[in-house]
Amino acid sequence: MIYILAGDIRTGKTSALMDWVPTWDNVKGILCPDDENECKYLYNIATEEKFPLEISEKIENTISVGNFHFLEDTFKIANFLLVRTFDEYDFEFLVLDELGKLELKNEGIHLAAKYIIDNYQSNDLKNILLVVRTHLVKDIIAHYGIRSFQIVASESLP
Repeated sequence: MIYILAGDIRTGKTSALMDWVPTWDNVKGILCPDDENECKYLYNIATEEKFPLEISEKIENTISVGNFHFLEDTFKIANFLLVRTFDEYDFEFLVLDELGKLELKNEGIHLAAKYIIDNYQSNDLKNILLVVRTHLVKDIIAHYGIRSFQIVASESLP
């Protein structure tokens, strides 16, 4: 099953996932929580590794969305980790946090999301969990051609 965790900005989607992940035996993927400076970082669920993602100002090799600046190299790491995990590892849930404006422009973690969604075969033992802002859910569904899914809120994670 493909689950879409929908919620508005700053409503605790990633925080809820940080609490939810340990309740399952085999969750993999990435989360993008905030650090102590309220900048996002990439968190590899399987290894607990952290990679800087958001920086305070635009520099070379950054992707900007509004006032937010993200390191392109960290997106490359995220895409690699997600595709490798999907192809090579067993999981109950594979989490992609989050699909948004960048992915709709074929940036961010778009390559991994497209590959995973295109190659996913619905299975009770392997689930995909996509994190999406509420106002972008329809656009993400259309962009990736998702046909079968269940929308969940932070309070009703599977």
